[in-house]
Amino acid sequence: MIGAVLVLGSTAAAQGAMAKPAPSGIVSVACNTPALISAVAGASYGEKLQLAFGCTYRLTAPLPDIGTDLTIVGLGATLERSEAGGTPAFTILTVTGGNVNLVEVNFRNGDGLGGGDGGAIYNEGGNITVLGGTFTGNDSGLYGGAIYNYSGALTMTSAYFIDNGADDWGGAIYNNGTMILRSSHFSHNGAEYAGAVYNEGTATVIGTTFTEDDSYEGGAFYNDGQAALSYVTIQDNYSGVGGGIYNDGTLTAASSNIVRNYAEYEGGGIANDGSLTLSLTKVSGNVPDNCFTTVSIAGCSG
Repeated sequence: MIGAVLVLGSTAAAQGAMAKPAPSGIVSVACNTPALISAVAGASYGEKLQLAFGCTYRLTAPLPDIGTDLTIVGLGATLERSEAGGTPAFTILTVTGGNVNLVEVNFRNGDGLGGGDGGAIYNEGGNITVLGGTFTGNDSGLYGGAIYNYSGALTMTSAYFIDNGADDWGGAIYNNGTMILRSSHFSHNGAEYAGAVYNEGTATVIGTTFTEDDSYEGGAFYNDGQAALSYVTIQDNYSGVGGGIYNDGTLTAASSNIVRNYAEYEGGGIANDGSLTLSLTKVSGNVPDNCFTTVSIAGCSG
């Protein structure tokens, strides 16, 4: 424990005010829910929580909010909202600040219907990094069936999103902050707008696949902010308008494939109402057309 320190002089005082505590060590969390709740509630700056290998932690209430630098290593462990009768709706994990790292942690059955935001994770202003893990069967009433990135930064690598849903925006993710997705996979997610990802902030999506997601507008991806896609595959998604993508903001797609998507009305591959730039990107085989756009877009016709 670090004791109180008396600092003399204005410069030293300023340095002391900015200083962060030394990182804590590693805490092994036994395979039971009370142990997990206690570990999260008592986590100190820089601590690493090592979950039990393959364990399923069944929750009947949300985990304590995280507002400090913390790493949770799952080793395939799952955080699951209980399916027992009478379990209330809640978001599994809320991050209010700090740098939070989630490594191979699975989230299942989160239900943001109570607050309407993010079934698995609600980020209020932290910097969240996700490496690996699967998000399955999470739902919300409004924003982001699995994740609502309200503000702050969300960086995800090698994550899977399957069977998540929102009543309104972003079946898997709603981004209102800064988001980077790398080598991730979305399948069978659904919402009214954006079956998989709704972006209202700044999004960079690299080497990621979207298949069999569905919505009314934007089967896989709905952009209302700034988005850059590269080496992305958007295939076999469905919507009323914009089977693959609905763009109402600024979007660039490079070295990507937008193929075999279906729209009931128009924009089988892409429906564009904003600024769209395609580079070395294949838009083909979509039904009833490849592109529906208010302005001519090179590489987007037919």
